[in-house]
Amino acid sequence: RKERGLVKNDGRSIVFDSSVLESVKDINTLEEACLEIARMLFVSWIEQLDDELLKGKPKGYKCVGKRKRTLSTRIGDIVVNRRLYVKATKKRKKRRKGRFLLDETLNIRPRRRLTHGLLRLLVSASTRMSFREVEKMLAEAGFPQISHGTIHQEVRYYGLLQRQAMEWARNMLFTIGQDVSDERELKRPPILFIEADGVMVGHQGDQKRLEIKLGVVHEGWEQVGKRRRLISPIIVAGLFQGGEQFWETFSAELAKIYDLTDTVVVINGDGAPWIQSVAPEYFANAIVQLDRFHLIRDLRLAVGAKTAKALMERLNAGEIRVFTDTLESLEPVIPEKKLSIYRKLLSFCKKYPDHLLDYRQRLGDEYKGIGLFGMGAAETMVDKKIANRMKKRGMSWSRDGAAAMAALKMLQSNGQLFSWLDQHPENDVQNPLPQLHRHLSAEGKEDFSEWLRVNMPALCNGTQPWIKALRGLGGFACAV
Repeated sequence: RKERGLVKNDGRSIVFDSSVLESVKDINTLEEACLEIARMLFVSWIEQLDDELLKGKPKGYKCVGKRKRTLSTRIGDIVVNRRLYVKATKKRKKRRKGRFLLDETLNIRPRRRLTHGLLRLLVSASTRMSFREVEKMLAEAGFPQISHGTIHQEVRYYGLLQRQAMEWARNMLFTIGQDVSDERELKRPPILFIEADGVMVGHQGDQKRLEIKLGVVHEGWEQVGKRRRLISPIIVAGLFQGGEQFWETFSAELAKIYDLTDTVVVINGDGAPWIQSVAPEYFANAIVQLDRFHLIRDLRLAVGAKTAKALMERLNAGEIRVFTDTLESLEPVIPEKKLSIYRKLLSFCKKYPDHLLDYRQRLGDEYKGIGLFGMGAAETMVDKKIANRMKKRGMSWSRDGAAAMAALKMLQSNGQLFSWLDQHPENDVQNPLPQLHRHLSAEGKEDFSEWLRVNMPALCNGTQPWIKALRGLGGFACAV
């Protein structure tokens, strides 16, 4: 029922100034009037819930008054006046810890004013544009005024939560040896393709630059019209302390999706040691190759297009020794200005001769019926997913800020950003040490050394000095 200056809803009246509707002149002013009515309804229903919570307040608590707080929502700022409860005690204490039942019931985050709908919007926008640009965009669109500092704080908070969750999964797999697949049915593709690359971004501290490492995994290619696209691509990106931490994190993310027992893994890298040297330690019987784009580009820069073409013909024919010997023999005729590129390329070819052949030349005949194409998606992924947001336009980052943004960009690229925000994962990220203690004290685990041998992949796959020392001292049988 509507009356002048009055809206009735479920028997509860919400009184507002009748000028709200009298001021309507066109669709734009009508929209503003509707938003004002929506804010009134929002506040009214929240305060009605607070009244109901008073009737069922916990035993031993009493209401000591109301406190105001402002919430920023998709329909504008609202001011909520809710009750504060404290524990009723005979002895008066100077400071008694209070609680807001309304905040607890509605899961309103303490000391943070954004509701979840607006949070989703600003975090998603922040993965595409700078924090100041998001601030301007929200203001121009008529949303509540939110400072770029607040936006930055929210983005970093949820980004670091995701980073912490990835670290938790890595520790669960490589420290405790526990399955991280959440009991879902794992995929078992015949071939899995992995590509890795890195991009340097500006650093706000003493270190001039930070490297964001990115890995993309996919199951091959499918034809869509005249174009090909990757099948089930997933990226893992972040700021890592060395290649070992990256590949352990990458392996933990793969373990949630794939069972690689009978899968051939093809790894494509640009020649960086953290890819070519470290990656094979984490994947049994992996085929590792040097990215063809980088190989051909460096060959052309070093020896010229004509000679590079002749060398690639020998390599494509499987003549690795002829390729490297011919390349080495060209040093006397290389111009001085190209010597550094030439020597770097030659050093790599002599160090990783097994990585020079295209992976398709090394696969068995049983894979020839599968559509196999050249690799090189990581370069594009790094540019589109990371560099466009984090590197260009003269941006620089703190270590935490870079780690947080890379984690959120990863979630966005995988189509998981909103589901991650919707989960409110604060309580899901755990310390793995208590779980390790429970494993060690569990009944029926009489032979702990046997359990550790079976369930600690780090001792079989890790390359850090402490892992090698433990492996030697313990005599672990990694073939189990």
